Amino acid sequence: MINFPMPRESIMGAWIMPEGVIDGIWNFWNKSATQDFKTKGGVHHWDDAKAEYVFLEGETKKSIDMAISPNAFDEPWGTYRKHLQECLNNYIQLYQSANHSERFDINENYNIQFYKKGEGFSKLHHENLGSSMSVYRHLVFMTYCNDVPNGGTHFEYQNLTVPCKKGLTVIWPAGFSHSHKGQITKEHEKMIVTGWYSFSEIYNKLQ
Repeated sequence: MINFPMPRESIMGAWIMPEGVIDGIWNFWNKSATQDFKTKGGVHHWDDAKAEYVFLEGETKKSIDMAISPNAFDEPWGTYRKHLQECLNNYIQLYQSANHSERFDINENYNIQFYKKGEGFSKLHHENLGSSMSVYRHLVFMTYCNDVPNGGTHFEYQNLTVPCKKGLTVIWPAGFSHSHKGQITKEHEKMIVTGWYSFSEIYNKLQ
């Protein structure tokens, strides 16, 4: 695993996974040709009139998504999760306070997100606001699956743009301090794998 330098004050860590791991994810995506497993991306938004969260498809986030179960360890996910755990271990070594909490794990589905040219998540957002089931999220992970010039992710309060580099895996806190948005490019397609480490006891109580 190759370390990708990040400013320590950003409370972010980044490492580059082996190319073969990412190639396995691409093979999985390409073989899953049926649209039954792929859905249009969107976001949850609080509707005052309905007094509930509603799912808005394709407004601020345009993508094709595929959900991956946290219990999936058949390939390529077994290998991916092994390397992701290594990234998490490295992150906790950097920021030990992240581990001074109740047990956390990948408890909910994580996603492959594929963006066609001109698509992306253009609105500033963070990862533990958007539905009643997201408030227990602790950390976020994201892996870029291809190189996309000017197609990275901008973190507003860190004044930092992470480049979209194949294999680059980033971990950061889920709260508003790490509000971010994607850079949109009309020249290239883009694919990522992304999800959350959440507090297991709270998550299980809410199920």
